[in-house]
Amino acid sequence: MTAGFGQVALPLPLAQPYTYRIPEALADRALPGARVVVPVRNREMVGLLTALGPPAEGVVPKDILAAPDPAPALPEPLLETARWLAGYYGAPLGLTLRAMLPTALWGTSQVVVVLADGAPLGGVAGDVVAWLQKKGGEAPVGSIARALKRPVWEAVNRLARVGAVHLRVEPAETDGQVATQRVIRLREPAPSLVERETLFRRAPRQRAVLEALEELGGAASTGHLLERLGLSRAGIDALVRRGLAQVEQVEASRDPFHGLPGTPPPDNPTPAQRAAIAAITALPPGEAALLFGVTGSGKTLVYLEAIRQALEAGRGAILLVPEIALTPQTVSRVRGAFGDQVAVLHSALSDGERADAWRALRRGQKKVAIGARSAIFAPVQDLGVIVVDEEHESSYKNGEAPRYHARDVALVRARLEGARLVLGSATPAPETMARVGDRLQLLRLPERAGQQPLPPVELVDMRSAPRLAEAGAIPWSEALDRAVARALARAEQVLLLLNRRGYAAVLQCPSCGVARSCDRCSITLTVHQAPAGLRCHYCGKDEPIPRACPECGHAVQRMRGVGTQQLERFVAERFPEARLARMDLDTTSAKWSHQAILERVGRGEVDILLGTQMIAKGLDFPNVTLVGVVDADTGLHLPDFRAAERTFQLLAQVAGRAGRGPKGGRVIVQTRAPAHYALVTAAAHDTEAFLKAELAVRQEPPYPPARSLVNLVVSGEHDLAVADAAERVANWCAGLLASQQLDVEVLGPAPCALARIKDRWRWHVVLRGAGPVLGRVVRYAATRMPQPSGTRVVIDRDPVSLL
Repeated sequence: MTAGFGQVALPLPLAQPYTYRIPEALADRALPGARVVVPVRNREMVGLLTALGPPAEGVVPKDILAAPDPAPALPEPLLETARWLAGYYGAPLGLTLRAMLPTALWGTSQVVVVLADGAPLGGVAGDVVAWLQKKGGEAPVGSIARALKRPVWEAVNRLARVGAVHLRVEPAETDGQVATQRVIRLREPAPSLVERETLFRRAPRQRAVLEALEELGGAASTGHLLERLGLSRAGIDALVRRGLAQVEQVEASRDPFHGLPGTPPPDNPTPAQRAAIAAITALPPGEAALLFGVTGSGKTLVYLEAIRQALEAGRGAILLVPEIALTPQTVSRVRGAFGDQVAVLHSALSDGERADAWRALRRGQKKVAIGARSAIFAPVQDLGVIVVDEEHESSYKNGEAPRYHARDVALVRARLEGARLVLGSATPAPETMARVGDRLQLLRLPERAGQQPLPPVELVDMRSAPRLAEAGAIPWSEALDRAVARALARAEQVLLLLNRRGYAAVLQCPSCGVARSCDRCSITLTVHQAPAGLRCHYCGKDEPIPRACPECGHAVQRMRGVGTQQLERFVAERFPEARLARMDLDTTSAKWSHQAILERVGRGEVDILLGTQMIAKGLDFPNVTLVGVVDADTGLHLPDFRAAERTFQLLAQVAGRAGRGPKGGRVIVQTRAPAHYALVTAAAHDTEAFLKAELAVRQEPPYPPARSLVNLVVSGEHDLAVADAAERVANWCAGLLASQQLDVEVLGPAPCALARIKDRWRWHVVLRGAGPVLGRVVRYAATRMPQPSGTRVVIDRDPVSLL
């Protein structure tokens, strides 16, 4: 067999994969989608073989060193998804694949050789085996080569092919290597009953171990024997010494959710749910449906039934949620329905835990993946259905290259793998509603599952409404105060939304008017009380609260703009008997902290839960009868075309948390813009009226979905250099569009609304036009657009924000 060649993508910002030679010994393993170990300068890296093919003329490729896995890590449909992703978003293929694979599975690495049973070999291979036997059965390839003072890759690959060793990749500085556990396995044949009387006459502990192993199928981990069964370590070790059992190191799965109880899903779907389930079942493979249901309409039950049908057909499923930590009830219901078939891809998992879940899905040991946006790349075998819950959420958009939107990737992956796609939301994105009819079927759940009505919403005009004097600067109307007091008197629970972290938004001098700002970002510093200080929410800079104004020396400083910490302090003083919990980024930074807070609410240990937008998502607590939106205007007037959309979605979602139980509920929204269409339609629970108004607004000037956008963000450390570079990028785009006669507008260049973040000045150029035409521009610009010295140009196709 002659040696071949292959293109290997590395997790680096390279325009094209590198070409390597495939040694004959690796021809059966080095296939498209396989992980391979390759030399890169003077180090070894794990990359992904993306295609087979010869090198460019005049190029002499280096050899692939190893292919550690018996089968490709990525199946062909996922490779095809990666190619689409790289082309659509103008991202290097290596960075695209980096987003698809767990960090622990590739990159800078070392390869460990692990001794196994196999035929003995002579020559260098025999020397490798002998050295491994001296060193306890495993060692990195580099250590073996240094000890034997010769290259060993060819010998190691020969040993791997005959099963004498297997290879384990251990990335640098991660815990992503395969976890192992010590397993005790009985040797065959087991002693007869008569033999046991003689063998164990004075060794009852050894006999207890042997018989326990027999009951467990012949093998068990040491931990299980010691901790669960209370057996003796001395008895285990003696059984091994006598040759009746042997010790093996086997792969262990680090699943922190294993064995945890789930919430059983509800039975008895409503007629609307049954109709939606039937429509999803009838979808042609590769097609999609929008499940448009009001809050509390039982979309989760429909999701579960779609997943169940896929599993019964022998296929797998992916369920995407905006943020896994914020939707523990959804996770619990999925696990309650499908048990340990479910792999939860959680942001709080370690690299190793994430890699274990990925491997279990790739091998078919688990059939259902649930997670946030990157779970769309889960290697589920024979994918039958993809569900995107809360499809409107901006968190589905990735913030670094490749800047993909998981909802759009789901559309492509479903089409490539013949899976059905369900997009679910009570407040669909305008872009999604615009797709209805074009390969997107609309399914409705118009009422709540338990027949409870949607809660009435009262808009309180804070320009004229009576305010509580004791509240000071806090927007707190008498109407909201009375409503909270009544709910607490009836032993009911209250949610209070204020979408602003910290104690106060600004610390300002009343004498000279200067507000403390971050010297690395174009943003004022937020006042925090726990711990006390001024903090930048973009770069993380902290500084103490000054005793006097650094500019003029005035001793008194004024705090302006109320945050959740200040609201918490006021509510605690106003309702001293109430049990409070605050849920924002500052209280949920620890692992599993979101879940701990929500479990307390579920057990009735919290009377008032206040927080940022975190409390608006996916919560179902029947005893919550009042939702108060303390300031609905925090995001309404931002200089962004999605400001009204996000305000409406946040209000509609948080309003849906009230009145889910038999007691009913109400919502009070405090605002200074009660006539704005986003607030009027949210108060009426009328998503379609909002979408109609919003789509009309986006016609002129045209914004998505009327026209598509590409945001070219130019950044660097020197303001004038960035401005000049942005001008050059805009001129280059204008020249390209004119030469190709493409109908695309060039807007800008202009400073970004946040002109500096983390010491980098930011300008942008926005391209506006039809999606297919912009696609041509992106693909061309990805490799040919100038990158002026000292600056970086980022291509963001379909941006969710222009800030």
